[in-house]
Amino acid sequence: MEWPSLDGCGFEVQQLRKSDNPVHIRLAGREDMDALFALDQQCFRAGIAYSKAELQYFLFHPRSISVVAESAAGIAGFAIVEFPMENGRPVGHIVTIDVSPAQRRKGVGRLLMDTLLDFCRRAEASHIRLEVAVDNDGALAFYRGLGFTETGRIRGFYMGKLDALQMGLDVREAAGTAVRTSR
Repeated sequence: MEWPSLDGCGFEVQQLRKSDNPVHIRLAGREDMDALFALDQQCFRAGIAYSKAELQYFLFHPRSISVVAESAAGIAGFAIVEFPMENGRPVGHIVTIDVSPAQRRKGVGRLLMDTLLDFCRRAEASHIRLEVAVDNDGALAFYRGLGFTETGRIRGFYMGKLDALQMGLDVREAAGTAVRTSR
């Protein structure tokens, strides 16, 4: 399967609320590795944040799409979706969505998520899923606000101690949620 590109997605430039700084979405490149690793370490505590080798694996795996939200001030966030196959069809699995603390609550996470949802639609994934720590109230509220529902719980998923909630979203039901920009 050939994965979709950013061409024609309409996500190249998005004006974020509470900011006069446009954010561009682009595909992650190998030159971003150090900055994305540093951001992941900043966003998640030890034991939840990815090691450099793990992050590199997901960023550049052939069945993953990794996008970066970038403004004139630098990288505002990034997100990774992978496409494992289930019953002969791709399923979107969000590996991570990281937003710089200075950019939170400004629409960056929503822009990243809308971009991933668009890629899932274009890859003909029927649904998208993710795991989130049970104590990450901000992320849980964010995902619920996008329409994700709890589908299960994984005991000791993080560090062998902290449970994760599994959440899912039917991509077809989310068809109208993507933020679009005019050209």
